Amino acid sequence: MENISVDLGYGFVKAVSSNGNRVIFPSVVGNEGSSLGLASAFGKRKDNVSNMHIKFDNKSYFVGELAEKESQSTTRVFERERFNNMYTTILLNTAIQLVSESDIVNVTTGLPLDFYQSQAKDFRESILGIQPITEWVSGPLAGGERRINIENGFVFPQGASAVFSALINHEGKFVYPQFMNEGSLIALIDIGFRTTDFVVVEIQNNGSFVPIAKLSGTVDEGVINLHKRLHSTYKDRTGGSDLNDRFIKQALNNGHLFYRGEKVDFNDIILSAKESIIANIADRLKGVWANESDLFSAIFLAGGGSELFESTIQPHFDNRLELIRESQFANAIGYLRLGKAMLNAKSLHEKLG
Repeated sequence: MENISVDLGYGFVKAVSSNGNRVIFPSVVGNEGSSLGLASAFGKRKDNVSNMHIKFDNKSYFVGELAEKESQSTTRVFERERFNNMYTTILLNTAIQLVSESDIVNVTTGLPLDFYQSQAKDFRESILGIQPITEWVSGPLAGGERRINIENGFVFPQGASAVFSALINHEGKFVYPQFMNEGSLIALIDIGFRTTDFVVVEIQNNGSFVPIAKLSGTVDEGVINLHKRLHSTYKDRTGGSDLNDRFIKQALNNGHLFYRGEKVDFNDIILSAKESIIANIADRLKGVWANESDLFSAIFLAGGGSELFESTIQPHFDNRLELIRESQFANAIGYLRLGKAMLNAKSLHEKLG
C-alpha cells in the first residue's frame, strides 16, 4: 500500500507518492470536446499528462490542460466546500492514479486555513473508501481502467504543511537548525492561485512546532487576480473580445499577445497588477502580524505564485523572504511527510494495544 499526498489547489493539482513519483496539472475539468478526432488525424495527440480524457463513473471528461484547450465548458472548483463537488473527486482520483500503480492507498491532502477547522472532518470522510471506476480514454494510462480504494485519509492545513517541508527534510533532519530554538517564531506565506495562506508557528522544546492561530489566516488574493486584470485589459483594448486561461498564460510569459495581427502589450498592466495584489497581501499580513514580524526568525515563501510574485513582495518584508525549494510542491511534500508520521503513530498505537 502506497502513501499519496494530493494538493488540490485552485490553480493546479500537485501529487507526490512515497515511491518517488510526482505530477502537476491544471485543476480544470471540462466536458468532452469535439476536436480530438482532428488532432489525432494530424498525429498531434500524445498519451501524456497534457491529453487526459477519462470516463469517470461512466461519464466522459477532459482533465487538466486538455480541458483548457478543447472543452467548450470548463470548471475550476471554487466552492468553499469543495468536498461536495464531483470534480474534486475526479481531480483526486486522476492524481492518485498518475503517481501510483497501487489500487489501495493512503491519501493525505489539505484545506486552506480559514476552512480547515470547520471542514477537515467532512473532507476526510468524503475521500475514504472505494472510488468510482476510472476508464482512461487517453493520457498516460490510456486504455486502462482503475478503481481506487482509499483506506486511510488525513487532512492537514495548507501553509502549516508547507512549513513542515521547509524545516524538515525527507530524512527527518532539520534543514535550518539555526531556527529551531524553543520559542522561535517562523512564518510562511503561501501564494496560491485563488488565495494566499499565511501561518506562523512556534518551535517547541523537542523541535516540533505548533501554529499560532491569531497570527495565521487566509487572504483572498492570488494569481487569479492577475488573470482577471489581464482579462479585463484585453477586453478593453480589443473592444470586448474574450480571453481564456491558455492565452493568459502566454501573455504572462511573453508580456504580449497578437490581436488581428497587432501586438497588444501587457507589460505595464502585469507590473501594476502585481504591485496592487502584493500591496493588498502585505497590508493584511502587516495588520495581523504588526511589530511581531520583526522578531520572526525566518519568513518563508511558498506556493505556485511564489516565483511569479517574489521580486514584488520581497521589499515589503525587507528582502527577508526565503523562497522554499520546489515551492509549488511544498504543501504536497509536507502532506506526505505528515501522513507518514500519522500512519507510523497509528501503527505503534495498534501494536501497543
